[in-house]
Amino acid sequence: MSRKVKTPAKMFLSDINKIQKIVVETLDEISSIVGHSLGPGGRNIIIESDLPEIPNKNTKDGVTIFRALGYENAYKHLITEQTRDVAVRTVNEAGDGTTTATIIAAELTKNLLKFCKENPKESPQRVVRIINGHLNDFMIPYIEKSSIAVKNKNRYLLEKVATISANGDKKMARAVMEAFELTGFSSSSHVTIQELSGKGGTFGVNLVEGFPIERGYEESIGKFHPAFINDQANQRCILDKPLFILFDGAVNDMVQVNDILQSIGRAYVEGNSEFKNVVLVAHGFSDQVLTTLAFNFPNPGTINIVPLRTPISQIINSQTNFLMDISAFTGAKVFDMNNSLSEFTEKDFGKNMEKIELYRFRTTLVGESESINIELRADTIKKQIEQSESKVEKILLEERLGKLTSGIAQLKIYGSSNGELKESSDRAEDAVCAVRATISHGCLPGGCRVLINMILNRPDCYIFEKVVSPSLIAPFHKLLQNAGYNLEDINVIQNKLADDESIVYDVENHVYGDAEELGLFDATLAIKQALSNAVSISSVMGTLGGMVVFPRNNALEIQDARDEINFNRSLDNAEDLKNEANERA
Repeated sequence: MSRKVKTPAKMFLSDINKIQKIVVETLDEISSIVGHSLGPGGRNIIIESDLPEIPNKNTKDGVTIFRALGYENAYKHLITEQTRDVAVRTVNEAGDGTTTATIIAAELTKNLLKFCKENPKESPQRVVRIINGHLNDFMIPYIEKSSIAVKNKNRYLLEKVATISANGDKKMARAVMEAFELTGFSSSSHVTIQELSGKGGTFGVNLVEGFPIERGYEESIGKFHPAFINDQANQRCILDKPLFILFDGAVNDMVQVNDILQSIGRAYVEGNSEFKNVVLVAHGFSDQVLTTLAFNFPNPGTINIVPLRTPISQIINSQTNFLMDISAFTGAKVFDMNNSLSEFTEKDFGKNMEKIELYRFRTTLVGESESINIELRADTIKKQIEQSESKVEKILLEERLGKLTSGIAQLKIYGSSNGELKESSDRAEDAVCAVRATISHGCLPGGCRVLINMILNRPDCYIFEKVVSPSLIAPFHKLLQNAGYNLEDINVIQNKLADDESIVYDVENHVYGDAEELGLFDATLAIKQALSNAVSISSVMGTLGGMVVFPRNNALEIQDARDEINFNRSLDNAEDLKNEANERA
């Protein structure tokens, strides 16, 4: 006879007043620290590294700050994890606007809770539906109507957007623009950032032979991705001199690729090959395959194999076309039902590839491809463009052609300390993403002008007036507070902007004027996504009626952290011993 395993003990909270108090306290604290980074008066936030031998980071990047936050209190930590999604989704979709999204989400949630408390007979779900209706029917259309299209790739507008996203750093903005000039001003232009030791505040730009891929380790590997991150400081997986196995299908069993992998591994161990890094590109991978690769990757006694899922677009056979493009760039063979994975030679894995870098949502492949292969593939795509049957198809084909032929711009950032480098790198990343978003979606007058205009032209709705309006003005107030303005100053400026909807206020230079003359612009996509994601998360947090959490066990968590540190050190030591043995050999 066996005893039944009991459900682990948990803590739960159902007292509405206590829940609302915890939610408001947590969001106030989160909004405060993330909001301190907003605008030209924004401050740096120092983040202690949680890994040994990895330097601490100082940054003004909202999502980086948010990702570092955590609470010992289990309820506050749960709220933090839930609301963190608003910043992460905004940066993933728009590349900028994370601080604005965080501030609006916090204020929306607090105002929603306050409204429902003052109107207890009002259904919270009905209030949420009304707010979402205003988002879709008024706020998003208003943003799109106010957006300024970047005609003929207007360099002036793009540079101003880059300057705002770089926190007013004009030298950095000019360097970002130089990088885009090398690859062409398009939404598919790829700029990679390299951090180098040197004089702070200096930048360099050069064009490298590379192939950008709009898919990273999270979409390819999912929950198994932490095992593949071998550069913790930059949260990436980087492999030197990779070989490529390209398969036009899904890898559902390791048996499919065992022969190839064993052949590569045997050649490396026996000293007949210098290649130990492999990128396995396919349309999908089963959990069993991902589990096996995740288990083997940290093992210094095996070759390194990273799975990469092929991107998909609206065009039919887009995944197969991607494989053909990357085959032209790497020189690797595409295996399919007609070309079995069991029939291979050493020439089928590509050559002259320098490295591959996998970030969360993007990948960069660098190497010298055979010009004849690129020319042949480019000619094929050009013919497809001539025969394209829709505007969407033509745009996607032109993007593929650009990726294959334009290369990758490398933006070099110099700094005299690791902290300075990381802070500059975060701002440069924001600027690059903001420019890319502006090319595809346009820009808006800056200084929170469009948010203020939405309040001035709001629909005749009591809920909008009491919940949404005070939330939309919050980023503007924070922008001015960070720059040292008091409440009286803020009211004067706000009234001035209310009297004339055509002007903006330059917080840094203390002047009013036309957005184009002052060069104050924000990426349309960033504002749109910030608002959409803020409404989405506040709809959940503002109607919260209960929380269930695991109790914290500090002793267990400390021991778990120590075990992980010791495990990582043992892997590092094993890798060092392996490298020393190879050097002696």
